[in-house]
Amino acid sequence: MAAGAVPGGAAAGAGADGRAGAARIGWLDTARGLGIILVVIGHALGGIIDSPLGTGLDPFRRAFFAIYTFHMPLFFVLSGLLVGARIGRGARPFLSGLLATVVWPYFLWSAVQFGVICALGSLVNHPGANWLTTVLALPWKTVSQFWFLYVLFWLHVIAVTVLPRFGREGLVLLGLAAKALAVIVPLQPPLKFVLVNLLWYAIGVWLTPEGLRRLVVGQPLAVRAAVLPALAGATIGATLLAVGQYGPDLPLATAGSAQIANLAWRLPVLAAAIFGLLAVVGLASVAGRASGPLAQIGRLTMPIFVLHVLFIAGARIVLTELGLITDPAALLALLVLAGVAGPLLVERALRPLRLQRWLGF
Repeated sequence: MAAGAVPGGAAAGAGADGRAGAARIGWLDTARGLGIILVVIGHALGGIIDSPLGTGLDPFRRAFFAIYTFHMPLFFVLSGLLVGARIGRGARPFLSGLLATVVWPYFLWSAVQFGVICALGSLVNHPGANWLTTVLALPWKTVSQFWFLYVLFWLHVIAVTVLPRFGREGLVLLGLAAKALAVIVPLQPPLKFVLVNLLWYAIGVWLTPEGLRRLVVGQPLAVRAAVLPALAGATIGATLLAVGQYGPDLPLATAGSAQIANLAWRLPVLAAAIFGLLAVVGLASVAGRASGPLAQIGRLTMPIFVLHVLFIAGARIVLTELGLITDPAALLALLVLAGVAGPLLVERALRPLRLQRWLGF
């Protein structure tokens, strides 16, 4: 993703504080890389779960649930880390920069992807219709994964409004109030997503990279590489065992991907979300070289984000409709490969044409 859209908000080629030429933070780029790979895996799992191959597949449903407990909190925390410094250098440039890096990609790729979904008809898991009506409704109604860009835009606007007046602590308190309101009051999905995720974003703004470094990255290697992942595994496992207690209306064994995501975003997963995102940051700091492959992927999250569903769905349709593969595990591996490598190859091929800005990369 590009500036404002990436977790952390630094522009491609910018450094730790968002300035071009500044030294990059290796662990932060690596955490972004791990985060976008989790997004691809989650959507690949979801595509299989909702397809004719998805009957049963309890391990896939559990893996999907586990990823969804923490991967979006991770993205929103990372998205807030650099926001305070960037707003401090000027609220107007910060907001105007969102037009090219968040607003344009949101409208462009929402329209493109939904157009492809409509064109493919019954070949996709969830066929679309009324393309023009859907596109005209994008200012208040999101499609597919692009809700993230919609929510992130409004979180940035809230930060610009709140931070100069009430500081980072005020933004966290507002996030707590928003979380409570979203639980109590029935709301339309876009607004609910803003309120639910404001707290995670505010925590990132409050922490800053230095705060997260002290909290996780500066801890002993054993803590980052073993203790935090073990705690994450234990809390996510315990949450999985408790799913039947807090979500009996949506049994995991028969739920679709959207229903499982709903389960994974309920309040009882809070501990799993916290330890899951801390574990990713800890592991990222272990492998956090700025020149490493995960860090390089982390600097190219936008092309992966906007294109990966097209590659995943396209690969799944070709492989299953032609009968080339029927084993779900092998299919999953190929879909994840397509979802990561495909967008990266497109970005690399288009780089000499200097079209990144026009394509929202």
